[in-house]
Amino acid sequence: MSATLHDAPTPGGTAAELRRGWRALTAATVGIGTGVAVLPFYTNGLFVPELEAEFGWSRGELSALQLVGSLVIVLTAPIVGVVIDRYGVRVPATLSLLALGGAYFLLAASGPAFAGYLLVFGLMYVLAAASTPVSFTRAVNERFDRARGLALGTALGGAGLVAFLVPQLLGATIDADWRGAYRVLGVAVLTGAVVVAVVMPGRAPVATGPRATAVPIAPVLRTALFARLAAAFAVLALAVGGLTLHLVPLLRDAGVPAASAAATAGLVGIAVIVGRVSVGLLVDRFFAPRVAAAVLAVAAAGYLALLLGGPGLAAAAALGVGLALGAEVDLIGYLTARYFGLARYGRLFGVFYAVFTLGVGASPLLMAWLRSATGGYGAALGAAVALLGVAAVLLVTAPAFPQQEEARS
Repeated sequence: MSATLHDAPTPGGTAAELRRGWRALTAATVGIGTGVAVLPFYTNGLFVPELEAEFGWSRGELSALQLVGSLVIVLTAPIVGVVIDRYGVRVPATLSLLALGGAYFLLAASGPAFAGYLLVFGLMYVLAAASTPVSFTRAVNERFDRARGLALGTALGGAGLVAFLVPQLLGATIDADWRGAYRVLGVAVLTGAVVVAVVMPGRAPVATGPRATAVPIAPVLRTALFARLAAAFAVLALAVGGLTLHLVPLLRDAGVPAASAAATAGLVGIAVIVGRVSVGLLVDRFFAPRVAAAVLAVAAAGYLALLLGGPGLAAAAALGVGLALGAEVDLIGYLTARYFGLARYGRLFGVFYAVFTLGVGASPLLMAWLRSATGGYGAALGAAVALLGVAAVLLVTAPAFPQQEEARS
């Protein structure tokens, strides 16, 4: 093992950290909310009924889009981690957001060829690869220690705000003019790019000893702890990713009007915000893996409510999904920093995030397959409950953190 590394000292308490780090926190919140890992994830399901109706594309094809995006993130996240470990966040993230905004205008001009839509969708993920939490959580972790959980929860809460506002503001617009809705999303992303470019500070020094990019990650990848965390994140992703896309189609299949279905989906956003901020506060005070296991138990109860009670209890499922999503990336960033330190943060988070994203991308396709095979969503919801239980067990039995001043390589 190589030399011991240390997180940068953070004099003062939570309030002092927030005063010093507000610019990075603000830019990260906006960047995550308008980035490629969040905006498509929370909005693709809203467009499914309209794209089905206009072009005749199948729900399986449209579900596969998220897997395509996830595969791109899987391939690019470790590379993005190397780039931000070496060069910082601001420039790569800004360029990626500009590309994402332009891609939405191209999607608005889509024709009936699904291959063309798929090509734009895939290129969007490639060119916007540095607008994911791999980038923005690095900026937060650099500047927060005592309040790291709260700061990560706040920054990642930008995703919840998007998940809540977009269905409320664009639900009816998508029903009437889905092309116009895509253009609105494009403008929103370009605005986010300007905010990140102007507000995000330059890189902060966080480690002493060897250069971060010179510290190998291979020894960590071979540890049982890494395998446990990767498995927990993958199983959690398989449990929650599918219903995020399928909730609106599920409700529409059951005869729920488009506006009401979108409003129910918006509850996911509220739960994400509550989950991320509350989980952030709790992990600053209690052992984070146990906090995560408790949140996943609540999420499983929401799935069971939908499974047993039908669309009338869809709000409970939406809240459960939101709570689980509110814990996931927040905890990936928090646990990566606490268990392994910051010197290799970008690369290790990139690997964990790739694993999680692959599960998120595969989940909608698996849910669509189970629906087709069984004639409904019951089997998929039951499987999700079981997966949430597995993830909770993996996390609640995780080992204690190493000493914070000894974030070993």
